Amino acid sequence: MAIQLDQNWPGASDKDESEDPYTDRTEVRRIAGELHELLKKLTTSSGIPVTEFAVPQGDPVPGPQLPAGAGSLPDLQQYCALNQEQMGQWPAAMQYGTAAFSAYGMLIGEPGSTGGLYAGLNKQAEESFDAVLEIARTSQTAEQATEEATSRQA
Repeated sequence: MAIQLDQNWPGASDKDESEDPYTDRTEVRRIAGELHELLKKLTTSSGIPVTEFAVPQGDPVPGPQLPAGAGSLPDLQQYCALNQEQMGQWPAAMQYGTAAFSAYGMLIGEPGSTGGLYAGLNKQAEESFDAVLEIARTSQTAEQATEEATSRQA
């Protein structure tokens, strides 16, 4: 089974007859840069707790709002680790606390671990970013080796 090129993948084509297939390493690096920026959104805390605000004296304090970038793994680890004690001690609150703790464990991972689905997504995103960069490095190394071999034969 041969590897087929995706016609819509920028940076890889068979249009340049000198290489088969042709890889535009500049475009691959650009894509890697975009992946890296997206990865930072998944792995970097928004830095501002949703319950704290800095406003000039006398200005009204706004209601709780999610900061830009909320939803990263560190934010979810910090703000979504609810337990029964935080919910209250009456039956409905205790059941909600149990459900929230169970959902947190599945999505984020048990407190102190990295085994949740969202943590796994972050890990796969990092590995994808590394793979795209490795594609560019390997392609450049292979091209240099071919040029060196060609120059020695001449």
